Amino acid sequence: MTVHDNDLHRGFDNVSDQDREGGFVYVLRSRSERPEIASIENLYKIGFCRGAVEERIKNASQEATYLMAPVIIVTAFKCFNINPLKVEQLLHRFFGSSCLNVDVIDKGGLCQAPREWFIAPLAVIEQALHFLMSGEIVQFAYDPSKQEIVRRNP
Repeated sequence: MTVHDNDLHRGFDNVSDQDREGGFVYVLRSRSERPEIASIENLYKIGFCRGAVEERIKNASQEATYLMAPVIIVTAFKCFNINPLKVEQLLHRFFGSSCLNVDVIDKGGLCQAPREWFIAPLAVIEQALHFLMSGEIVQFAYDPSKQEIVRRNP
């Protein structure tokens, strides 16, 4: 675990029976062999599920949302007392300017455009999650050209 990871998790270890689990926000990496996907550095899927992440991704290679390829769980955060779907939506909006633009043919032969894959370093995704939980995220924006979070102009 890195120092950054320790900072991110500080304060999240006081979960009690009164806290309500809402699901998981997870970050995945594709194991696609398609050159146009495999060659992208810092490509991650930010997603949400109510149950176990392992269960959600077990058929990844059969689903367009996972680029019709196996995936690796990079990290997952169990969410309490918040709506993880809203957290996912806010992160998608925050990283929207770096959303992967690729078409995937699903197992039915239909063309799909997965919208949950983003080009951003993992540390930056974790930093955004920290800002989101602290409420500070409104003060920042993601700069895809620098691949870093920058302070918004007042």
